[in-house]
Amino acid sequence: MSRFVVPLAIFFALISLCSMPNASANAVRVSSPDQQTKVVLDLVDGMPVWQVQTRGTTILDNSPLRIFRGKSKQPCHAFASSTVSESQHDSTWHPTWGQTSSVRNHYREVAWELTDSENPKNDVTIQVRVFDDSVAIRYVPVDSSIKIGDETGLNFGGDFTFWCANGERANLGPLKLSQWGAERLQAPMTFQVSDDLFGSVLEAAIYDQYPFSISKSKVSDRKLPSFRTRTGVASVAKSGLTSWRVLLFGRNAGDLITNQTLVNLNPECEIEDTSWIKPGLAMWDWRAWGATAPDGFQYGLDMESWRRMIDFAASKENVRYLLLDANWYGPEFDPKSNPTTSRDHLVSQTEAGAVVRSPAPEDWSDPIDVPAIIQYGKERGVGVILYFNDHARKNFDFETTLALYEQWGAAGIKYGFMATSGDAKTLQTRHIVEMCAKHKLICDFHDGPIPGSGDVRTYPNYLAREFCHAQADAKRSFTPETFCTTVFVNMLTGPLDMNNGLYAIQNAEVDRPRIFNKVFTTVVAETARVMIVDSGLAIIPDIPEAYEERADLFAFLEALPMTWDETRVLNAKVGDHITIARRSGKQWFVASACDENGAELPIDLSFLDAETQYEATLFADTAETHYKSNPQSYQVTTQTVTRDDRNTAKLAAGGGHCMLIKPIAK
Repeated sequence: MSRFVVPLAIFFALISLCSMPNASANAVRVSSPDQQTKVVLDLVDGMPVWQVQTRGTTILDNSPLRIFRGKSKQPCHAFASSTVSESQHDSTWHPTWGQTSSVRNHYREVAWELTDSENPKNDVTIQVRVFDDSVAIRYVPVDSSIKIGDETGLNFGGDFTFWCANGERANLGPLKLSQWGAERLQAPMTFQVSDDLFGSVLEAAIYDQYPFSISKSKVSDRKLPSFRTRTGVASVAKSGLTSWRVLLFGRNAGDLITNQTLVNLNPECEIEDTSWIKPGLAMWDWRAWGATAPDGFQYGLDMESWRRMIDFAASKENVRYLLLDANWYGPEFDPKSNPTTSRDHLVSQTEAGAVVRSPAPEDWSDPIDVPAIIQYGKERGVGVILYFNDHARKNFDFETTLALYEQWGAAGIKYGFMATSGDAKTLQTRHIVEMCAKHKLICDFHDGPIPGSGDVRTYPNYLAREFCHAQADAKRSFTPETFCTTVFVNMLTGPLDMNNGLYAIQNAEVDRPRIFNKVFTTVVAETARVMIVDSGLAIIPDIPEAYEERADLFAFLEALPMTWDETRVLNAKVGDHITIARRSGKQWFVASACDENGAELPIDLSFLDAETQYEATLFADTAETHYKSNPQSYQVTTQTVTRDDRNTAKLAAGGGHCMLIKPIAK
């Protein structure tokens, strides 16, 4: 990295970039390394503004950058330029796990210091990094003891089509920006400018502030849509800088998925020894609860059920975990439930999924013993993840509990129902992840977590979070179309927990009380979705017997390492379809999914090595497959392929397609 500070006049003379409209002679300009993305910073009546272009297209016209001191509702607006420092950076680093084994971090940056003539304590530096495929901006008070907030303006250069996250519900969109009239949108907001230009608004390095929302703005002199990011009056940075407000760009929607900007904007890994962090698949007792196996055994939240799942996982290479969900230590919402003890009673459920508790029999031959089941798993190479929530953290010493889990040999925790809001939620999330790292525990957050923000670089033990509409969760099942928006919206934030991989689809909502609605999918789509979703912890929701019954199809899932050397998006249309190819070593995995209309998608294998022949196993829907009427029909075939082959994946309505491609030994 190089960095120097120059007076403004010299700085403007040194930089030669193409002009942008409505910029003053003293505007600060910075471009990406490839010169295709350009940012202009300027002052208008003492208010900083910015403009953004990429590939000759205006993404943002002059947009205000409002900065608040403390919890004030009034923005500082008497700024004058002071100094500008310019730097550039180009390096490559290697993540602990993820979509690729190496990441290039290449950008140009300006740090623009502004002075407030009315109050020097408001002096602030606006920091802008411009990558070839993104722009990031944040605010750093010159006095690090001053807490600040901001509203970053987004005066879009056109009435773009957009989609955005929507909690545990179907994503919003496609809509024109001008069509949205509600108070707030949830980031990410993915937008389409043209057939060959897509973008997304999201956030990186969320460590102190509550994540921003996106609100529509009323700008009297503009006919085009105007928005702004909002952190809320009560949300101010504590560490002397805000998180990054980020714009991603791509020639197609798939480019957004492989964009590495968010991880590049985060600090380096804080965990010295990461050897214990192992991505993989996890069995799960919660959705399986109530299912009946062919031998008549009914799965519950009990020792025998857990042993069955561990035995199955132990026989599969990449099924590394068993997740024990709520009720292993007592009623999850009872403040008195002790998270350091195994429950001493029986649990069952009604047909509607209500939990029923009853005393254990005096001759209980197989009482709940969580330390024992953890040891049973360790002896077979299977880690056990323990459910945990706010009540347990608030009413029992948190670090003492985590230290005990480490002593037991637990693999990690799944944190549910964090009730805290605002900045406190962000700070508590970070504390939980840090404490888990200290005690060598992986973690997964459910029930309204803060979004990922590239923080997996810093704490790679944070394997997943339910920042999406998860399969069969919130007493709803998502549609195929929702899956095909989620991967282009929610998944841009980082690793997700979507709970795909259900194989006993037909009548699941009847046979299992904890699946409340019909699941709209096919078995091949469920298989494909597990690989398509970026995640370090794919929690699959079925019983071992359902997977054994379709062992030829499950062969694709059990081969997934859930960490990759390379990722490519071969087909991408938001809300319609996606094809992702991921490489681990010399093997390639290709998976496609589509909406309710079905699809025929080209699979161009030119990414394969030139001098190698491969055996490809294809997992496909059949002509009779349909996500509503015949979801469990599939076929498995093999063929020899090379990089010159062009296949066509035929997907049923709501269906999927997978390919496992292995080199043929010479």
